[in-house]
Amino acid sequence: MRRPWYRPMSISKMCFSNIFNHTVVLALAVSLVTACGGGGGESSPAPILTELNGLPSPPAVRNQIPVIVDAGPRDTGYNVNRLYAKVTVCEPGSTTRCQTIDHVLVDTGSTGLRLLSSVMAADLNLSRVSGDGGRPLLNCAQFIDNTFAWGPVATADIWLGGMKAASVPMQVIADPSFSSPASACSVGGTAITTAKILGANGIIGLGLFKEDCGVGCTTITNNGFYYTCTDASCSATTGTKASIAKQVKNPVPLFASDNNGVLIDLPAVSLAGAPELSGALVFGIGTQANNQMASGAVLKTNSSGYITTSLPGRSWSKSFIDTGSNGLYFDLDSIPVCVGAGAGFYCPAARTTLTAELVGTNVVSAPVSFSIDNAQTLFASYPNAVLPTLGGTMGYAQVFDWGLPFFYGRRVFIGIEGEASSLGTGPFYAF
Repeated sequence: MRRPWYRPMSISKMCFSNIFNHTVVLALAVSLVTACGGGGGESSPAPILTELNGLPSPPAVRNQIPVIVDAGPRDTGYNVNRLYAKVTVCEPGSTTRCQTIDHVLVDTGSTGLRLLSSVMAADLNLSRVSGDGGRPLLNCAQFIDNTFAWGPVATADIWLGGMKAASVPMQVIADPSFSSPASACSVGGTAITTAKILGANGIIGLGLFKEDCGVGCTTITNNGFYYTCTDASCSATTGTKASIAKQVKNPVPLFASDNNGVLIDLPAVSLAGAPELSGALVFGIGTQANNQMASGAVLKTNSSGYITTSLPGRSWSKSFIDTGSNGLYFDLDSIPVCVGAGAGFYCPAARTTLTAELVGTNVVSAPVSFSIDNAQTLFASYPNAVLPTLGGTMGYAQVFDWGLPFFYGRRVFIGIEGEASSLGTGPFYAF
């Protein structure tokens, strides 16, 4: 559990969920999720609107939407290095019964849309997906800080700007009709039930994979991801298999075009940080003028989504690049960690600059220079929500988590598994 903040407001904590890869039984995917307490600043956005409306006006560029790094939804505290977007969900087939939800976390380290029930309009009628026996299919996402997301799978048309994915399975987090999570999901943890706990109104997982589980969940009953009710009142649940068609899905491969990956395009920011930062989320790779890569490295990942990171005398074989993580997370004994406030983050006496080499399974490599500053000093720079030099310990010897600070000043492409593009066939990272 990562609760580094030492004032009434809190920063982030590191989370990960178990995720089946597509060739072996179980792999790990890591994503940082913010938990917050206390009030945000007066400049925080207005509360989420929970009324139904039609589709918003189409964007000027159909395959591109704005994204922002800021302090997060109103009254959720001080969130840092969190990338947010607006997501519109509609009742399948409708363009009038829709809701646009602000401050949804953009996460290239997970798969699928997960929205908090509390921010969804009460009369938004999304069809529930049924599991074996015709009872509701339930989804579990577990995180390393002992929090978890529990809720039913529903079907929605998902709009990201001018791009539509029709009838997509998604998770409704903390639906009060399903308030008894499976014991294997909760495992003594804290349920994500509000935006204050999550630091967002939901998560839009736009990572390397098409489903949150994959083939493993189609054959294994107690897979840890999918459950169904044992009775009509859903007072108890049991593990269940879930077909590929019913699993929570990345919406991008379901677009009619521009569907082979995404581009995160964020400008550079001063190492001192900034209150907010605006950029673009672009759909497709090599399909339009705005998603071309003129030069750079294409790093293929293994089937679990990993590349390798190397420093002199040190290597991390399970490395990944993830907008959902709010810092750079890795274990390196030469950088002092914070004592007391900010425990788990790095607190060097002076800024530490390193150059690592990222290596793909295709043996393509790219040097990456990065800096780590004292986290206690960074957190004291409130209201700065953009902290490009924030880093901390990982707690897993072979894992290097290149979180959102990696994206500042870069155009980073995420190639989706099995999808061909001008940069090759995914899964890959390119920058």
